[in-house]
Amino acid sequence: MDLQVDATIERHHADNPADIVDFDGPHDTEDPLNWSSRYKWSMVILISVLSLIVNLAILLCAPATSDILAEFNSTDKLSSTLLVSIWELGEVVGPLVVAPLSETYGRLPVYHTFNVLFIVFSIVAARSTSMSMLIAMRFFLGLSVASTVVNPCIVGDMFREEHRGKALSIMGMIPFIAPVLGPSIGGVISQAMGWRWTFWIVAIIAGPLQLLFFGTFRETYRVRILQVKARNLRKKTGNERLRSTYEHDEGDVAPLAVIRKTLLRPLKLLVCSPVVMLVGIISGVGMSLVYVIITSLPEVYEDMYGFSKSTIGLTYWGVGTGMILSTLSVGHFVDWYLIHKTRLGNASSECRLPPMILGSLLVPLGIMTFGWAVQYRLHWIAPIIFTGLVGFGYVSIAISAWTYLVDAFGIYSASATAGTVLLRNAGAACLPLAGPSLVGKINWGWGFSVLALVGLLTLPMSIVLMYAGQRLRSSKAHRKLVPKGAQV
Repeated sequence: MDLQVDATIERHHADNPADIVDFDGPHDTEDPLNWSSRYKWSMVILISVLSLIVNLAILLCAPATSDILAEFNSTDKLSSTLLVSIWELGEVVGPLVVAPLSETYGRLPVYHTFNVLFIVFSIVAARSTSMSMLIAMRFFLGLSVASTVVNPCIVGDMFREEHRGKALSIMGMIPFIAPVLGPSIGGVISQAMGWRWTFWIVAIIAGPLQLLFFGTFRETYRVRILQVKARNLRKKTGNERLRSTYEHDEGDVAPLAVIRKTLLRPLKLLVCSPVVMLVGIISGVGMSLVYVIITSLPEVYEDMYGFSKSTIGLTYWGVGTGMILSTLSVGHFVDWYLIHKTRLGNASSECRLPPMILGSLLVPLGIMTFGWAVQYRLHWIAPIIFTGLVGFGYVSIAISAWTYLVDAFGIYSASATAGTVLLRNAGAACLPLAGPSLVGKINWGWGFSVLALVGLLTLPMSIVLMYAGQRLRSSKAHRKLVPKGAQV
């Protein structure tokens, strides 16, 4: 489905309404919105746990970087940083494939395929024979992550607008425990069993979870469900004019042609939609600064505060606690605020954005105060407290971005999310590399103040998005990309 051709969705086949296959109202159990609450929340928990494993895998090896460097006879500090951040470069490429495929063939086959690849790459990483091989496997692990893009869309598929914020916050809360658990578990595992077991553990846990996922997950993408329903009805009735709400009058398109066209959708949305561009920049800067903290903590607490490898993971509790507190509050707020604005008669997707403004202020504030706390060698708990501001602020941005993109882009939310993830992960892979250079030249206080200034630039962007976003989405160019009928 090409974005320009998809304007046919707006017509909803008005010329032949009898030939349209759609869901049959609030009692149609094929519609994911009508599934039982028990099943929907079970899936939220399952995809969240799968995402937790992914986020643990990002950080498990972080405390063991010195051991990895020693085994492969490397003294390059850049390799140490790259070992953690190269993952994000993989996640730049992966979503550009995952999102279009999930909007073509559905969430189910794409999610299963990439999860299996993730397990395979974890095993290969555990058996790496060189630093370059391990870094390459870290890249492919990032590339094979489907949950970053697909999880918010699955929640959007199953939950109505007034409940999405809470569901998305729960979906995010479990993975956001990773910054607390990952380094702590990784430090203990690497010290007791060796760094390779930080990868073996991921494969051992992810394997059975994927088997459970194979047996329980049902397709949630309404476009794919209706396409299958229409195809079955055509076979059953012999009426070749039958089409789902989201299919074209021209009939079925060759699979390769569909893939070729849809693979460009995330990039088109990123380049042509100011809304996607702004969300991507804000999310990218926020996550970049989180990774600056994550990659800096081992150096700060090992070299400056004298922490051992087994206790270095405890220093991540600040970031993780801030993230958890944010998920417990922001999700409820965005749903309450949307319902409140609906009652006043002026609700829009931009009602999801106030926490993004707050996060755009808290992240740079936390970065700056962390830098100066380290500079003046304050008590070891002080920098950890300030990292909590970074964690709280980033999750506020993330939940706002998820709910906003799902509400505003409907059936194309995966591609919109992929466009923002591209910028987010590119920044998270690159900006942390600047941290050591800044610190080396102008010390911790001023170096992190420069990074905080970069973060503060997203504050006016988030304000513009909140107050002008609806107007930007009403433009002719945006409607061409995301026709009205695409917003479920």
